[in-house]
Amino acid sequence: MEGEIPEERKPEIELEDFQKLDFRVCQVIACEEVVKSRSFLKLTVDDGQGQRTIMSTIRAYYKPEDLIGKKIIVLVNLKPHKFCNILSEGMLIAVDMPEQDDCKVLFADDSCPMGHAVS
Repeated sequence: MEGEIPEERKPEIELEDFQKLDFRVCQVIACEEVVKSRSFLKLTVDDGQGQRTIMSTIRAYYKPEDLIGKKIIVLVNLKPHKFCNILSEGMLIAVDMPEQDDCKVLFADDSCPMGHAVS
């Protein structure tokens, strides 16, 4: 139902905690399904300073060709982590809607320059 919060909110954080997060506009320049996984897509994005790999469990919701060229929001200062033996260098931002079995990536407007901070 619209307007309802589907899950309990996380505890409040201090402004200083939020200021540690570095969200940037990135453009997807390549995207492919991960052979060893049913859920992961491997995205290569341009963050305005270079390329980075983002692993995301959005394969059930997006085809690689639907993401190439799109601008997305990425948490770029998340410590890298390996998924399916591939190093992920950030996290894309998406809305998870389990009650609808859906997930929506948050896209940036085409006019937003790559690498610019999201605040």
